[in-house]
Parts: sequence; C-alpha cells; structure tokens
Amino acid sequence: ERALSQQSQALPDMAGCNVRSGHLDLHWEVVAHAAPRLFDRARHLGRLACVSRGFERCLSGGSKMRVGTIETNCIRSVMEGLSHVALSEIEVLRIDFSGESRHLLSRQEIERALRHLSECLHSTSSLSVLSVRMASFDSTMERLRMSSAAWEALVHGLAAVARHQRLKSLELTSFAIKEQGGRQLRRAHSAPEREPGAGEAAGKPAKQSFTEALSQISSLEELSLTSDEIFPPTAQRLAQVLPQLKQLVKVDLSRNHISKQAMENLRQALPQQVELRGDQQQTVCC
Repeated sequence: ERALSQQSQALPDMAGCNVRSGHLDLHWEVVAHAAPRLFDRARHLGRLACVSRGFERCLSGGSKMRVGTIETNCIRSVMEGLSHVALSEIEVLRIDFSGESRHLLSRQEIERALRHLSECLHSTSSLSVLSVRMASFDSTMERLRMSSAAWEALVHGLAAVARHQRLKSLELTSFAIKEQGGRQLRRAHSAPEREPGAGEAAGKPAKQSFTEALSQISSLEELSLTSDEIFPPTAQRLAQVLPQLKQLVKVDLSRNHISKQAMENLRQALPQQVELRGDQQQTVCC
C-alpha cells in the first residue's frame, strides 16, 4: 500500500482512477510502477488483487488464489495459506521449519502441518519442486522427532505426487530417516504380508514405505536427503531403488552416517551420469 501510494504521488495524471462497484480502477501507469515492488510480497499482492480487477481475474481461480511458487518457514502459512490457493497451480513448494520462530516450534504443530501438507500434495498436479526442511530442535531445545503416523502421512503424500509424474526435484532435510526404530524405509521381515486391497477395503490408504513411494517418481531428476541420519542399511536400500529412476542426474546424501563402503556400493549401483554428493561429508566413516 505504501509503495502504491508513493507511486501514485509520482504520477500527475490520476484522472483515470475511480471507484466502481467496490473496486478501484487504477491507471495502468500506477500498476506498472507499483506492482514490481510487490511481487515478492504475497500479502501486498493479495491486497492489490482486491483493488484491481485485472489482477483479480489473473490471480484467482474461483475462490482460490493462483500461485506458482510458495516458499515459507511459517507453520501458520502451511496450515492456512495452502487452504487458500489453487493447489493445481503450484509448481514450486519450499517449506523450511528451521526458520520458524523458536517459541512456535513444537512437535505437535509441525506434525499437524505435515499431515495437512500431505493432504494438499494429492492435488498438486503441477508440482515440480518440493523441499521440506525440518527444524532440529523445538521451543524447549529438545530434539524434534516425528511420530511414525506423521511420517507415514508424508510418505502417502509423496506417493500421491508420484502419480502426477511432474516432480523433478525432491529435498527432505533433518528427518532422521532410519531402517530401525519408528520410521522404517522398508517393512520388517517379520511383518505379516498384506492382502491386496486390504487397506483400501477398510477405507484407509495402504501403507507404503518411503523407498516404495520414491521408486514411483520416475520423473525425478534431483534428490537431496541431507542431515537425515541415514546409516549403511538405508543406503543399501537406496542403492536398490535409485537406479530405477531413469531421469535422475543428482543425488545429495551429505551430513549422514554412511560408511565409505556403503557410499561406494551406492555409487556403483547408480548410472554413470548420476552425480553423487556427500562422500567426504559423512559424520561417521568406517
């Protein structure tokens, strides 16, 4: 609003501006000078859409705002913002909870946001870039650990994204992905076999492991799993899955706990055109 006011004062001819039916018809020069300053500020851009019919028509799809890129570190933005945008229009979605205000960080709120994100991912048919970075500690400086239910919800969302085959870049940071203890990348051998369609018959989606969902994203070109506490058993499972992604060109596994031998095995499993990062950036090498 301030930028719009300053630009308005700089223009001598404001005769073309008038209010009709609750809308302010702005002179095109006002919009041309003021709008670029507001393009990186969603709230102000939304206000501009409320006073300009042209912006309103271009940015709104029914009752939802049409937005191509969303980058946020606020839990509230994930919970409320995603509910007010046209999910099918989103192409880039980056969420960084590590930048959220410390006093707002709690496991319960982050898990609520992740479950909501998972639900939204089912409708993101144009999504090509997805990045989710967890905060390392909560408001009491306790280590943040997701529950298995929240992790399963996120994996279910990734499986939904895979069906659209548009995702090219995936980043998951600080999720503490492990083979054992809670969030498993594959089911335990002792787990009973699931009858086909058993989950769907009960009205619930069938559970899927992370690597099962990952193997379905055949459009993926870049994968970043950094600071995820990945150990050799998990790296071994990735070595079995990643070669199935024929479009893959870059994998970053920096700041994990992968041994030199496990990294070498993974490198041997990947096609030559795939760039593997993180060899020298493992906290534990044996």
